[in-house]
Amino acid sequence: MKLPSWLAHTLRIAFAAVVIAVLIRSGALKPALLSAAIAKHPVLYGVAFFLYLVPLQILAWLRWHLLLRAAKVNITARESARLHLTGIFFNGFLPGGTGGDLVKGWYLMKGRGKTESAAALGTLVVDRITGLFGLVALAAAANWIGRDIWTLSPLLAAQSVFVFSVAAGMTFLTFLFLSPWSTRLLPKRRKPSLQETATMLEEGNTGRGFFAEFALALGAFRKTPGLFVGAIAISATVHLILVSIYALCAAALNVELPFRLHAYVAPTLTLANGLPISPAGLGVGEAAGMVLYKAVGATHGFAEIPALVHTIGLLVALLCAPAYLLRRK
Repeated sequence: MKLPSWLAHTLRIAFAAVVIAVLIRSGALKPALLSAAIAKHPVLYGVAFFLYLVPLQILAWLRWHLLLRAAKVNITARESARLHLTGIFFNGFLPGGTGGDLVKGWYLMKGRGKTESAAALGTLVVDRITGLFGLVALAAAANWIGRDIWTLSPLLAAQSVFVFSVAAGMTFLTFLFLSPWSTRLLPKRRKPSLQETATMLEEGNTGRGFFAEFALALGAFRKTPGLFVGAIAISATVHLILVSIYALCAAALNVELPFRLHAYVAPTLTLANGLPISPAGLGVGEAAGMVLYKAVGATHGFAEIPALVHTIGLLVALLCAPAYLLRRK
C-alpha cells in the first residue's frame, strides 16, 4: 500500500529526529561542541562554508550546464543557474540528496515539447550518473592510496572491497555506454515509409513515445565521450572539495586526522546522506560518521564532524531560497 506523500515526508522527518535524539541521548553527538567549534574557529568554519557555497556549486552547475548544451536544450546560463540554486534549496529539506532534481526537472520540462523534454530529463539523469561515477572514482583512489587502513578493522576492509567492486562495475558500464559496439545490443526499429515520415512532419510528431525519445536523449551523449568523461572529472573535483570541507570541520572540532583519512570516509558519508530516508540525510550521516570516524582512528568528534558539515549544507540551502521564492511563475 502506497503511503500519502505528506505521511511519507512526516515519517522521514520523524526518523531523522529520532536518530539525532538517540545520538544526543547516548552522548555520541554533542550539540554544544558544534557551537563551540564555530565560536572558537570561525575562520575554519568560514572557509568550509565558502568552499561549499562558491567553488563546489559553480563546478556542479557547470557540469549540468555543459550537459544541457550538449543535449541542445534551449536554456540560458542564467536560467540553468537559477534552476541549480532551486535544486540546492530543495535538496536541503527533501529526503536524500536528489530531491531537488525533481523540482528542477519539473521547471525544466515545463512548456517544452516531447523531444526537448526528454533531452532535458536526460541531462538530469546523466548529471546524476556522472556525479555518482566521480564520487566512486574518488573513493576508489582514496581506498587504494590508504591500503594500509584496511588492516585497522574488518569494517574498513569490507568497505574497500565494496568500493572497488562498485568502481569496477561503473568502469565497465562507462566503457559499455561509450563503446561503438553497444548499439548492436539495442532492438532495431522499423524505418517509417516516406509517406509516414511526411505525415509525422506535418503533424510535428516524431512518431516516438516519450520513453523512446528519452532513450535517444541519453544515447546522444555517446557522441561526446570527452564531455561524459569530463563531467566525471568535474564530479571528482566537486567531491574532493567536499572532502576538504570535512577536513576543515574536523579541524574546527580539534580532531587531528590526515587528509587521506577524510578522503577515505567522506565519500561513504556522501552516499549515506543520499539515501532517501531523511531530509538531506540528517541523522543518517551522523550515525555513519560515528562508525567510520571511530574506525579510522579519530579520538572524538565522530558524529559532530558530519553534523557540522550538515549545518553548512542547510545554511547554503537557505541562502538559495530566493532562487525559488522569487521565481516568476
